[in-house]
Amino acid sequence: MVTIKQLQGIINEVPFVKLLGLEITAVEEGICHGRLPYSDQLAQYYGLVHGGVIASLADTMVYMAQTTLNGITKNTVTTNLAVNYLSPARHEDLHARGRVIKNGKKIIYGEVSITSASGRLIAHATATYLRLEYDLRE
Repeated sequence: MVTIKQLQGIINEVPFVKLLGLEITAVEEGICHGRLPYSDQLAQYYGLVHGGVIASLADTMVYMAQTTLNGITKNTVTTNLAVNYLSPARHEDLHARGRVIKNGKKIIYGEVSITSASGRLIAHATATYLRLEYDLRE
């Protein structure tokens, strides 16, 4: 299984995700936990964490969860992301737990719960990924 250090290395290779400041905090088989420190750069007009940031966090955390099962590859892409925003995140760190529900030969399906530091549910999302037969970087 991949380590926290390896997953953090993936984040550091992706400029946009690195910009978010996401920290991987724990990994289990098929599960990844992370923390997104609050920054004013991540806020929208009203001072809430921007919905696009929450969606990016959701996508990244399910991707990292599938990496705990499938290893570090360069052939998996998001085909669907459905985010339910349940509560506003105001000037607070976010915690996320991504989990793989189905790890198929072609399709990977997972979910993520995003909470505030106090445990309030901010968002729940599901994500679907397609495993390609070629390396996307070639």
